[in-house]
Amino acid sequence: MPSDQGDGVDARSPKDRHGRSILSNTLLARPETPALLFLILLLAVFSVTTKGFFSVNNFIGILEQGVIIAIVGLAVNQVILSAEIDVSVGSVLAVCAFIYGNLAMMFGGNLLPLFATLAVGTAIGLLNGVLSTYGKVPSIITTLGALFVYRGLILLLAGAQVLNVPKTSRVLGLSDVAGIPVSVLLLVVLAVGFYWVSTNTAWGRNIYAVGGNESGATTLGLPVNRTRLIAFVLSGAACGLAAAGFLGQIGQLQATAGTSFELRVITAVVLGGTSIRGGRGSVFSPIVGALLVGVILNAMTLNRVPGTMELFVLGVLILLSVSSEGIRQRYLEKKI
Repeated sequence: MPSDQGDGVDARSPKDRHGRSILSNTLLARPETPALLFLILLLAVFSVTTKGFFSVNNFIGILEQGVIIAIVGLAVNQVILSAEIDVSVGSVLAVCAFIYGNLAMMFGGNLLPLFATLAVGTAIGLLNGVLSTYGKVPSIITTLGALFVYRGLILLLAGAQVLNVPKTSRVLGLSDVAGIPVSVLLLVVLAVGFYWVSTNTAWGRNIYAVGGNESGATTLGLPVNRTRLIAFVLSGAACGLAAAGFLGQIGQLQATAGTSFELRVITAVVLGGTSIRGGRGSVFSPIVGALLVGVILNAMTLNRVPGTMELFVLGVLILLSVSSEGIRQRYLEKKI
C-alpha cells in the first residue's frame, strides 16, 4: 500500500488538487493580495513591538490618515492603469485646500467651499489631461510642471498665512456616524462606485485595455485619448474632495499643506498592487496600499523615527513593489 509521504504520490483526488490549485492561483493573481498579506504581517509585528500601536484610538488615527490618501489614490489608480502618471496631486490638493479654507472663513458652511474645490480640482485635472492626451506632452512632464506651478502659486499667495477653519466647515473631518468617521464612509461609497464603474461600464474596461496595450486598443477603435482624459479629470476632482476632508481633520491651512502628498499616493497605488506600467491592478489596490502607508508612517512616529526618513522609506517601498511585481508576474506566467 503506497504511503501518503515519501513516494511522490498525492493521495488527494485530481478534482481536489485542481480546485486547490485554482484557489491558490486566483488568490496569488489578485493584484492586492501581497500588499494585504504584508499589511496583516505588519499589524501583528507592530502590535507586539510598538508601545501604543495596538489601541482603538491609534487604529482610528491610521484610518483617518489613510483615508485622504485612498480617496485621491482611487482616482490616481485609474491614471496609472491607463499607463499615465499624475505627480501633481499634492500641489492640486494644496490649491483646493487654500480655496476651501478661504471660502469657509468668508462664508462658512461646507457646500459652497466644497463645490468650489471640486470645480477647481476638476478644471486642473482637465487641463492636465488635455495637455497629456491631445497635446501629446508626456504626463510626467505635464504633471511635474503643474506640481511646481501650483505649489509656487500657493507659496506666493499664502506666504506665512495660517488659516483656522471653523468647526462648522469641517464636517468631512470631524463628523461620524455610529462612531465611524464620515470620511471613511465616503471612501467606502467611492470604492463601491469605482468598482461598479470598473466592472459595468465601457470606460472602466477601456482603462485596462488602453493601459495594457495602447496599440491594440487603437486598432480596435477604442477612444484612447478620451479614456485617459477622464482619468485625469477624476484625479483632479478627487483632490478637490480630499481637500475638504484634509482640512476637516487638521483644522489649519498653511502654504506647505500637501507637501510630498503625491509620493504617498503613488506609493499607496503601486504598493497596493497596481502596475506602474499600466493595464494591471484593481480598485482596491490603492485602499490596501493607503492603509499600508498609514501603518508604516504611524509606526515610525510611535518609534520616534525622524520625519526626514519618510521620503527614504516611501522611495524604498516603491522600488520593492516594482521589483516584486516583475518576479510575481514571471511566476504566474510559469504556472499557466
